[in-house]
Amino acid sequence: MKLLLLVALATVASAAEKPADPIWPDVFTQEFKEKFYYPVLGTHYTTGKFYYDFPNRRYRVDRVNGRYDRYCGINGIKAFQNTACTHLVVDGVRWLVYPEKQECCRCCSSIGCQILMPTWLTGAKYNGQAVYKDYKGQDHQSFAWDQPGLQSNIYRETVANSTGDRVMLEIDQQPNDTQYFDPASRKLSVDESVFALPSYCSESTKCSLFSACRAVGDN
Repeated sequence: MKLLLLVALATVASAAEKPADPIWPDVFTQEFKEKFYYPVLGTHYTTGKFYYDFPNRRYRVDRVNGRYDRYCGINGIKAFQNTACTHLVVDGVRWLVYPEKQECCRCCSSIGCQILMPTWLTGAKYNGQAVYKDYKGQDHQSFAWDQPGLQSNIYRETVANSTGDRVMLEIDQQPNDTQYFDPASRKLSVDESVFALPSYCSESTKCSLFSACRAVGDN
């Protein structure tokens, strides 16, 4: 009986220690550093910025170099080219924008091409709490989670700060792509102008049949 009681108490304590599932703010902006790894191509890095506006179903990710992103470069229309690339989701359509080349293509519009829900981590496996060093060398107490998709998606965030917020630190889409987010750069606002579709984007210009866009939906 004592053993059963101890097991029950341990189970209750463990449940009490598990934080609530992560929920993204409805609107935020945050900078990141990104690592790509491919067995033949090796390890490569870029930097960028993430814009999220869920109430208006808008999303944007800028990369200084999109060469190793599987949409922009690896399997995209600019394969093996060093050039800036933006994923832009507006009005239910995902676009790939290459600002340095003044080029743009319509990627897709299916569910797989839409923005993530703020609750996309609901039901994720809790992997515990640990000290996490961000890419600028700052230590943070953090929570870790795993939300399976096509692969394991390891998500790390700070524990609650003085205002009760938990701030994104990392999304590790194993085994090829890890984004390290700067918690100090997060702002709970987005500049409206970042969601303007460039004038050189056209519905008639679709991304290549050989691009990764075709793997996630129609275009």
